Amino acid sequence: LNTMNEGGKSLLDVIDRTTSPMGARMLKRWIVFPLKDIRPINERLDVVEYFFKEPEIKEEIDQQLSLIGDMERLISKVAVGRISPREVVQLKVALSAIEPIRDICIRSGEPVLQSIGEQLNPCSLIRDRIEKEINPDAPTLVNRGGIICKGVNTELDELREMSYSGKDYLLHIQQREIERTGIPSLKISFNKHKDKVPEEWIRKQTLVNAERYITQELKEYEEKILGAEEKIITLETRLFNELILALNEYIPAIQHDATQIARLDCL
Repeated sequence: LNTMNEGGKSLLDVIDRTTSPMGARMLKRWIVFPLKDIRPINERLDVVEYFFKEPEIKEEIDQQLSLIGDMERLISKVAVGRISPREVVQLKVALSAIEPIRDICIRSGEPVLQSIGEQLNPCSLIRDRIEKEINPDAPTLVNRGGIICKGVNTELDELREMSYSGKDYLLHIQQREIERTGIPSLKISFNKHKDKVPEEWIRKQTLVNAERYITQELKEYEEKILGAEEKIITLETRLFNELILALNEYIPAIQHDATQIARLDCL
């Protein structure tokens, strides 16, 4: 395996350069433990011959294989609960590539390829759930936020609106109170129009030359916005963990997919 060729590259170097990580691992096993029975040897050779005769189909499969990456490693990280949001997105991309590979193999007419295609499971339910719930530009770390898509959770959407649009909300209140009180210079800060202050405003603080007030609406909004960012991270983490828990149910299917994809890559 480590014998150098004329170009100074070992067979291991060539395998690593020309196959996916999953395919490379399997091909090394094939070389170390060669087949001894004529039938499976001929089946492999029949597939290789098929690809030589059908270069366009080989190219189609190649393009999809390039999107899959190391699916075997990703699903192993799901099993131990250490997969990142960005890796979940990559897993979704891999599962999306399996469906066209499956269709190509089944319609190929080549028995081994048809068998591989029939064993592939796109896991469409969990793939579509990832598509719906996880931001395609999700960060690597869960605690950085921005993981969960808009529309997945109403409470999360409200917290984000509160956190990101707080300034607009306060300006809206300010404009409304200007029109209601007739204080044209009113700002949600300090004002010198004590005589125009509505009765329902609550005195919060007495300063040297001014009084500070708060409304019940602002008080409630203040309580909400102060903890909004922390609540967003907590809620996103919970929703992400629920998705990973659901993904755990697909571990056997995706591991089997990884084996078949590696086998196809080798061939």
